[in-house]
Amino acid sequence: MNKARNVITEKFTALFLAVITLALVSVNASAAESGDSSTDAVKKPEKCYELVTGGNEEYYSKITINSRSVLISGCYKNDPVTDITLQNCGTVSSTLKVNPDGTFTSVLNPSEPIGSSDRIVITLKSGAMLSYLIMYDDNRYFPDNKLGKQNLSVLEKAVPTSAKSWAGYVTDELTEEGVKQTLDEVAYLADYIAGDIKDDYKKLEAIAKWVSDNIYYDRDARENSVTQSEICIKNVLKSRKTVCVGYSALFSALCEAQGLYVVNVKGTVTSDTVDYSDLADGPVNHEWCAALIDDRWIWVDCVWNSNLKFENNEFISLGANTEMYFDISPLALSFDHCAYLAEKRYYFRAGEYFSQQDTTTPDSRNESTPSADTSVSAEISAASTKPPTYTAPENYTPVTSYVHSNEESDSANGNLTWIAILILFVAIFIVFDVISIKKLKK
Repeated sequence: MNKARNVITEKFTALFLAVITLALVSVNASAAESGDSSTDAVKKPEKCYELVTGGNEEYYSKITINSRSVLISGCYKNDPVTDITLQNCGTVSSTLKVNPDGTFTSVLNPSEPIGSSDRIVITLKSGAMLSYLIMYDDNRYFPDNKLGKQNLSVLEKAVPTSAKSWAGYVTDELTEEGVKQTLDEVAYLADYIAGDIKDDYKKLEAIAKWVSDNIYYDRDARENSVTQSEICIKNVLKSRKTVCVGYSALFSALCEAQGLYVVNVKGTVTSDTVDYSDLADGPVNHEWCAALIDDRWIWVDCVWNSNLKFENNEFISLGANTEMYFDISPLALSFDHCAYLAEKRYYFRAGEYFSQQDTTTPDSRNESTPSADTSVSAEISAASTKPPTYTAPENYTPVTSYVHSNEESDSANGNLTWIAILILFVAIFIVFDVISIKKLKK
């Protein structure tokens, strides 16, 4: 009897252990599968075989991966293509046809890549080089980490900011007169850059180009310490150098003066310490902008369009500037930019800080602050009246931006030339007069 009980007990024990073991194996397998799928979602982006690099019809490429070939077409109207290649491998064969209007077509038949990633590099006549990430897994493809949609969703939830912060971005000397002086300067400069342009898109493009072509990235400040003095608009115009926050502030203020709706975006970009796979989880290390024109968001990064640097106390150019990050497509931007936060600032209302009306201001595009779960299309359709424009006082003379310095110096040089000629004639007349008097005395 006891022996039978022992046998039954042993069988139940064995069965119990077997059930527990199977349960643990099942749970572990499920967790591993879940973990792998989670890792794949982060580490393995979806594969895309076509990339349109931007929305500017005069500055873009359409790149299609077709079997083993790469087909490229597009237009760079004012800076035609001179070469297209892949960075990490040779090309078996390639063709490039460029038309007088800047449109082009090209076919690349590349050899096997070195490694799992590469970059398509498009070189323009100016020397500007545009490069786009491409990956390899049995075939080449463009990675889609879904940051393109996430970045756009951030824009629709722009955070309202305060008059004190607007004033702080304008000047590091928080006086009402100081703020007014700098804003007059911004309005004057904005009118100089884009006042004669009627189309809002072209205004935006002209302002972005001016900022990239005239402001130097301050590497010295970045390596040492960045203070409010380095990023406020007053000092950016005066010194012509700053870091990304200063670029973003100046660009958005110039746009505000011209009645363009722009938000400032904070987020992560690829760097020496952040690669593509870490982009979604990286630290906030950059600031750029986005503008809403005709119900469409347009990305603008004046820093990444510029090759002007200030380093070791010297102003230097590392190469030709580009317009790659003006109206760059959401997919192309997602290769190296991840947006976390968008701010809406009203620099030209910074005077409210001094009148003790420092209250947080909701987005002017909507009658009420949008809810977090409102769809993108719904929020964009809620855009109301066009933002106001701002102008400098009549007969205003620029103090820090020197936008007319070359023209004024040319005029001054012309006046000095005429004065010099007049003095020369007077001197010659006096010499002849003296000689004549001496002859008469003899």
